[in-house]
Amino acid sequence: MKKSCKPSRSSGSKPARDRGGFTLIELVLVIVILVILLGIAIPNFAGAYKNAKLQGAARTIGRMARYAHTTAIMREETMVLVLNHDTMEIYLGAETATTTSTNAADGELDQDILERLGYVDGESSGTDAVNIEKEFQKKLPEGLEVADFEQDGRDEDEFYEDLYLIRYYPNGRSDWFILELKDHSGLGVELESDPISGKIRSEFTQ
Repeated sequence: MKKSCKPSRSSGSKPARDRGGFTLIELVLVIVILVILLGIAIPNFAGAYKNAKLQGAARTIGRMARYAHTTAIMREETMVLVLNHDTMEIYLGAETATTTSTNAADGELDQDILERLGYVDGESSGTDAVNIEKEFQKKLPEGLEVADFEQDGRDEDEFYEDLYLIRYYPNGRSDWFILELKDHSGLGVELESDPISGKIRSEFTQ
């Protein structure tokens, strides 16, 4: 008499109830963990973005300063780094010579000379008053402002109310200055130049 053969169950198979997905409690726990991680990560990302803007501004100023220092020595002429703290633009170029002459007819300064010197009716016309051949021009990241600026010989440049001028000389020296930039949150970066080497040191401030 033949024995009936029943299909054998694979030893690796499990009952349907054992192969179920995540339980509701497990899903809730995963969601809670994700929310906590996002709460930690988002402020860090925001802070990193703010730091990136300050770091970018510091790098831009540092690179232009190094170029001004090297170029002044190679060309044997004074280079000037100019920061417009109103528009937050920075540009670099060599100082151009200006000459004064008089109008032979009336003995007064020629109007063209007055315009090139940046005067209109005896007053400065702002950035046009700076006699610099612009070679490079950059705009610093938005949201930054000048919190403080100190410089040797600053009185000489008070004529340019919206500009800070930093000169690099053919002998390798430069004007000493401290510049502090800040964002709207109060985070900042302080840059200080070495007047002998022309290098710029940067440090974050709070």
